[in-house]
Amino acid sequence: MIKKDLSVIVVYLLLLGTASAQPPGQAPDFLVPEPGYEWSFPRDHANHSEYALEWWYYTGHLLPDGADPTVDANWIHLQLTFFRNAIPAAGAGQLYFAHLAISGPEMPFAFAEHIARGTLGEAGSDETVQHVWLDTWRASVLPDGSHVLEAEAEGVGGIRLLAKPTLGPVLNGDDGFSRKGPGGSEASYYYSLPRMETEGWFYPRSSHDPRHEGRGHAEGSDAAPVAVTGTLWMDHEFGNQQLGEGLTGWDWWGLKLPGGEALMLYRIRRGAGGFIDESEGTFTAADGTTVRIPFDEVKVEPSSEWTSPHTGVVYPHGWTITIPSFVHPTSGKSGLTLTVTPVTADQELRTDRSTRVTYYEGAVRVEREGFDERTFGFVELVGYDTEQAKAQPLDLPVSSGSDGGE
Repeated sequence: MIKKDLSVIVVYLLLLGTASAQPPGQAPDFLVPEPGYEWSFPRDHANHSEYALEWWYYTGHLLPDGADPTVDANWIHLQLTFFRNAIPAAGAGQLYFAHLAISGPEMPFAFAEHIARGTLGEAGSDETVQHVWLDTWRASVLPDGSHVLEAEAEGVGGIRLLAKPTLGPVLNGDDGFSRKGPGGSEASYYYSLPRMETEGWFYPRSSHDPRHEGRGHAEGSDAAPVAVTGTLWMDHEFGNQQLGEGLTGWDWWGLKLPGGEALMLYRIRRGAGGFIDESEGTFTAADGTTVRIPFDEVKVEPSSEWTSPHTGVVYPHGWTITIPSFVHPTSGKSGLTLTVTPVTADQELRTDRSTRVTYYEGAVRVEREGFDERTFGFVELVGYDTEQAKAQPLDLPVSSGSDGGE
């Protein structure tokens, strides 16, 4: 995080950012997260407009029907994220952003992005049940708790998915109160749905469709849809927080573990080196039992580096994650060691037409010591492009859409 001058970088805003540029001495109009939040689902899947910042984040791994799951090249990997940010001006409403990224069989990583003003009806989110949309992209929760995801972009591909949570909600941090720094406002409310059984359709990348010039989607694709099954991971975070002075970015892992378990870890980096003490994680056992993990108990060793040919940014690329003090909540076994490897090198998003963030968001393979099974996960690396901290104020357009490159 997943997730500088944060008043211009919405991905940062959603995890660690500032709610709005208030005039000096004026109290913020939005609530600040505090411990003791009373969660209520399914209501808390929906919009929380009393907080300035919010995001709904899905990652997943899909297998075409009939394909061999033991062959890595058969899998389709995706990210779909919606961001909501209150606009500072009185009565200006909300600004929405969305990112879609897909890679898979014979499909290099590609992404698309959207931006729209909620007041114009081109984007929005419901206050009572989760229904967030931007143009034709949407993520909604049905009365039975299933999640419906729809998004499609020319040159990227598309999805129509039904995902049913079989684990969670998992409340991260202190019963869902997640600190992002030592200050009182440096926090968010944060939960995960780390295991969602998924089925639906994948729409391969289509040829150019002039009906959707510049819109960032490609309905009417001439490519036949493919029936798929798989799993999704969903994170939902909201708050009104600021990134502390001297902090530059974060590393986040959301890992489906062999054995039907899950691990979320994040660490927020200091510009002078090292990580803040509030960095932490959550281990979730197959039966839903959770263990909160302080990051000072976690050892992360990068295995290599990758330099983006698009931006020149250097990212860590592969990790060994070890938690020697970990005790499994049901078996009592000690220690946890994982080998985490990106499925492909180039998974960098350059969102110049929406959030103006260059970040790495990619699928990874996960191997767990003591298990033969290999699984998947996602990693997010933000802030490695040091120039992001010097970004100019965002000139908010009324609406735009764009496709990302491979």
